[in-house]
Amino acid sequence: MAGALALALLAGCTSGSDDGGTPTTGPALSTTGSGTTSAAPSSSAPPPLVLPDSCAAMLPLTELDAALGTGLPGSVSYVRGQPIPDIGRTDRITCGFGVVTGQDGAAQPALLEISLASYSDPAAAADRVVVTTADRQTAGDRVAAASVGELAAVALTGVSATTLVLAEGTLTYSLTLLRAVVPDGQTVARLVAVAEALRAQAATG
Repeated sequence: MAGALALALLAGCTSGSDDGGTPTTGPALSTTGSGTTSAAPSSSAPPPLVLPDSCAAMLPLTELDAALGTGLPGSVSYVRGQPIPDIGRTDRITCGFGVVTGQDGAAQPALLEISLASYSDPAAAADRVVVTTADRQTAGDRVAAASVGELAAVALTGVSATTLVLAEGTLTYSLTLLRAVVPDGQTVARLVAVAEALRAQAATG
């Protein structure tokens, strides 16, 4: 029931023009004193979203620890993904926090992984959240509605980790926290706190 609610909530974010984009209009017309009609200059398009070039720029460790309620051992990893035009993705970064090396010398999965992805328009970003939710629900994850400030979010809980996903304009957030990092029952609340800290950090940038 919660999964259906979450999907219905997020699916509403994708409604709009038939092509999934933002409707546009031509330049406004104004009438000059001579009675002739001229086109008023249209406002310039907003600049493309630029994602942080480091994990520290995305969210300083001190703020992350405060939001999570605990510090994480190990190192931090940063990976920049590639655009995927087919789904409208223009950029993606992934930061792994709490990365430790196993006995075999290989890096273990990050205790907390945060991905930010930018898309060509808000509809494409919202659609990614819907698709991710459906895929994870099909895989057996428990789905629950959540909120980050005024934004709708979805918590996806599997056997070993919980992921919080949400869209804000042309940006998506995906935060995955492994089990046992925080006390049972606090995982979603801690992920929401981290997401709120990410939004606050972005607003100051």
